[in-house]
Amino acid sequence: MLGDRNQQRDLVLIRRIRSGDPQAKDELVRKYLPMVKHIVKRHYASFLEFDDLMQEGLIGLLAAIDEYRPDAFDVKFSSFAYMCIIRKVYNAIKQCNGNKHKALNQAVSLQAYVNADETRTVMDLLPLADPSVDPVELLEMKSADHRIHLLLRNHLSVLEYTVIALLLRGYSSSEIERAIGVKAKVVDNARTRVKAKLKRLVDTYGSLLSPQIPMKVRRRTDLYMKLPVCGEELFSLEQEAAGV
Repeated sequence: MLGDRNQQRDLVLIRRIRSGDPQAKDELVRKYLPMVKHIVKRHYASFLEFDDLMQEGLIGLLAAIDEYRPDAFDVKFSSFAYMCIIRKVYNAIKQCNGNKHKALNQAVSLQAYVNADETRTVMDLLPLADPSVDPVELLEMKSADHRIHLLLRNHLSVLEYTVIALLLRGYSSSEIERAIGVKAKVVDNARTRVKAKLKRLVDTYGSLLSPQIPMKVRRRTDLYMKLPVCGEELFSLEQEAAGV
């Protein structure tokens, strides 16, 4: 759900911006300026001026403000802004330096904010040893890269995918337990397995965006159950939970 106070405040500001209020845009830009600095510092390269990358990041933030449509994207503005900023910064670095710095191909970061006060990140939920590439934040974005979406669908079990998806929708572990009818240990174990699987892919292929990662993975189809979440049958959960 997108009903936290941070998201609601962002929506108020965006509505005011759409009505031509320049002060609202200034407030929203100031609010997310620390996010821009965080991204630029993380991906700063010595062959580019820091201020130049900051400018690119701000352009990405302004693009996010202009393009964000809460009725079209099932994602918080903070997450959408993060993706727009980091893609703009990444593209600037890539354009400037070509392919000399392979690490820059891992630009989608695990440091995306996932809570109202911008203190918890995806990295907090899924602490990979190599915090370089994370497609999980793309799960909620309908316009996001379908390759990453398919990669997660194919490489995670349905239970693992569901747990991570619900975490990134703002569910707490206890809420996930109630929503899908599993124990706390099941949720924790699913999160641990996701961490291990994504780390293994990063270690093997260098990036979760690598085209060398196979998209078709054999998975069990005999242990499934239908599960309603939030009034909709959104997921089919593997009954592996019972044996975890």
